[in-house]
Amino acid sequence: MTRLESYLTTSPRKNKIVIAADNSWSKQKLNTPSSTLYTSTLAWFRYSAHNLKQTSSEHFIYSPFLINKRQSFPILWQQQEEVYLSLVGEILRQLSVNTELSLNQSWQLSLTNTDNEQVTKKLFLGFFGEIFTSGAAYSIQQTAQDKQGNKGIAAQELTSVKTFVAQGISKAVSAVPTPLYKVIIITDHKQFQHKMVLGVLKELLQQDYLSQKLSTILLCWALFVIALSLAWFIRCMPMKQQLLSIVSYCLVLFIIQFFMFKQHQWLEVLPVVFFLAGSWLLLFAYQKECQLFLSALKGQTAQLNSTARATAIVDKGQSLSNQQAKIATTGNMQVPLSVDTTPMLEEELQQTLVILDKPRKTSTKHHLTVASFGRYQVEGILGKGAMGIVYQGVDPKINRHVAIKTLQLSDDIDSAGFIEAKERFFREAQTAGGLSHANIVTIYDVGEEQNLGYIAMDLLTGAPLSLFTQPGQTLPTPLVYQLLIQIADALDYAHKQNVVHRDIKPANIIYDDDLLKVTVTDFGIAYVSDNSKTRTGIIMGSPYYMSPEQILGLKVDGRSDIFSLGVTFYQLLCGYLPFEGESIATVAYQITKAKAIAVNQRNTALPTSALRICSKAMHKDITKRYQTMAEFKLALANALKRDFKISAN
Repeated sequence: MTRLESYLTTSPRKNKIVIAADNSWSKQKLNTPSSTLYTSTLAWFRYSAHNLKQTSSEHFIYSPFLINKRQSFPILWQQQEEVYLSLVGEILRQLSVNTELSLNQSWQLSLTNTDNEQVTKKLFLGFFGEIFTSGAAYSIQQTAQDKQGNKGIAAQELTSVKTFVAQGISKAVSAVPTPLYKVIIITDHKQFQHKMVLGVLKELLQQDYLSQKLSTILLCWALFVIALSLAWFIRCMPMKQQLLSIVSYCLVLFIIQFFMFKQHQWLEVLPVVFFLAGSWLLLFAYQKECQLFLSALKGQTAQLNSTARATAIVDKGQSLSNQQAKIATTGNMQVPLSVDTTPMLEEELQQTLVILDKPRKTSTKHHLTVASFGRYQVEGILGKGAMGIVYQGVDPKINRHVAIKTLQLSDDIDSAGFIEAKERFFREAQTAGGLSHANIVTIYDVGEEQNLGYIAMDLLTGAPLSLFTQPGQTLPTPLVYQLLIQIADALDYAHKQNVVHRDIKPANIIYDDDLLKVTVTDFGIAYVSDNSKTRTGIIMGSPYYMSPEQILGLKVDGRSDIFSLGVTFYQLLCGYLPFEGESIATVAYQITKAKAIAVNQRNTALPTSALRICSKAMHKDITKRYQTMAEFKLALANALKRDFKISAN
C-alpha cells in the first residue's frame, strides 16, 4: 500500500481508489437534508448500525461491503447517528461526474445526482435503503455485451497492486497502451466476491433490482396476520379441506408476489408460507394431544364397559336456600310443614359424577306417602334426588327435628347396580356416623323402611355456599378465610380418622350466617383410606372440583380433598371457577393440563396470600400441594392474621 500511495502521489487520479474493508471506513460526506425529529425517528428503524474504525486517506476510500441475512444489499448504513454509503454506494459516487450523491430521506429513500450520463439520476432504495437482486454472479463473458452501452461495467479479474503499479510505470516509460480504470477496488480478502459486487452494481445502474416500500412491508405483515387467522379458522375442518385452504392461500401469495415483481417491489412470501405451515402444525399437534388425552380418559372406563355413563347424584337436602324458609334446629321452634317439593337443579358439571364398573338402572318410583321411618315421623319433603327423597322428620320422644335421606331399594334395580348404590348409601352413614366434629354433619340413625333405606341426620339451618359463588355475590374476603379454616379443620379431623371426602364443593357445605359457621355434608362417596379393598379406576367426584388424580382414576388420599378445597376457596374469593369448559372432557383437560387464571386477576382487591394459597392448593403435582389439611389451615390462619389483623380463633 505504501508503494501504491507513492505511485498515486506522482500520478494523481480524479477518482479515489475504493478499498473493501470490514473494520475501517472513510468519513465521506453524503449530501442529506437537515435532520429533523421525523427523519431521526425513521433512521432509528431503517439503518443497520456498525462500529468501524475511521481511516483518512487522500487517495483511498475505505468502505464495507454489506450483505444481510435476508440476502439483501444495504446501500446505506449508520454510525454515530450519521448515514454513510456502503461499498456499492461508494462505487456509484466514483462513477458520478462530480462524485456527489444526495440522499432524500422521506418514506422512501432515494439517491439522486445531477447531469450524469452513466449513473441514473434517481435510484429508489425503498424504506430500509437496501436492494434485492437475482443473486446471479456477474461473469467475464458479459463484459463484451456491457461495453456496447454507456451503462455497462467492464468486469475484469482482480489484479494485484504490484501489477497495477507496474502497468502505470510501463505506461510512463513506453508507448504500450495500458488499461484505464474508472473505478479501482482493492480488497485484502483472498475470497472476495468482486463478481457479486459488480453484478449488484450492474443491476443497480440498470434499475433491474427490487426494493421494499413501506406499503410493501405493511402488506407483508398483513399477510402474516391473515395466515394466522386462516390457521385458526380451518382447524375444525376436515383434513382435506384444511390442506386445500393452505395450498390455495400459498398460491394467492405467489400471485401477489408476481404482481409486486412487476412494480419492482420485493414481497417476502416464503416466511409467510413457513409461518402458516408452522402455525397449522402447532394447532394440529394440539388437537391430536387433546384427542389422545380424551382417549386415555375414556380408556379408564372402556376396560369395564364400553357403554358406561355418568350418573348424577345430587343431594336435594341442599335445597335449604334463600328459596326456602330457614328451618329451626331446636324443638321449641315451630317448623313449617308446607315445604316446596320442587327439586333444585344444579348444572351438570357441578353435580357429583360417579363412573362405575357397570351402568346402573335407576328407579323413578318414590314412596311419597311414607308416614314414618323407624321412630321418626315424617313432617314434609325437603327435596328430591336422583336416587331418593329427602324428608323432614321429627323424633317425638325428644322432639328433635332431623333430615331423613332415603334410597329406593325396590327390586326393579339390577343386582350389580343395587349392591353398588346400597353400599355407597350406607357408606355415608358409616363414615360420617363415625365422625364427631362441630363442622361435620351429625348422623343420628340409619335403617330400612318399606323398601327404602334411610339416614337420619342433623337438620341444618342456613344455605349452601354455592349461593355465594357468583361475581358480585361473594362473601367478604376475611369471612371466606375464616370459613375455609373451619372446613380445613373438619377435613383434617376426618383425614386423621382415615376418611377422605372426595366431593368437596360449595354445594356440600352449609353456611349459617347467624352463627358464622359452616358444616361439611354429603359423605356419600367418601371412603376409608386404609381400606385395602379400595380400587383405582373408579372415578368419583364433581368434575369442576376434581383433582387431577381423580380425573385419571388413580388412587386418592387427603391431598385430593386439598385440591378440591383449593378450587372452592378460589371460587368463593372471586366468583369464578378456575377450570371451566363446555363438557366434562374439556374440564378434565383443563384440570390436568391447563394453568388457571390467577385469582387476583379475577378480583384485584385480594391480598397476595390468596394467590399463593390457591396456587399451592391447586398444584397439579400432588407432591407440591399442601401435604395435610393442618398445613393448609395454618397457611390460612397466618394469612388472616397478617393481611386482615384477625385471629383465627
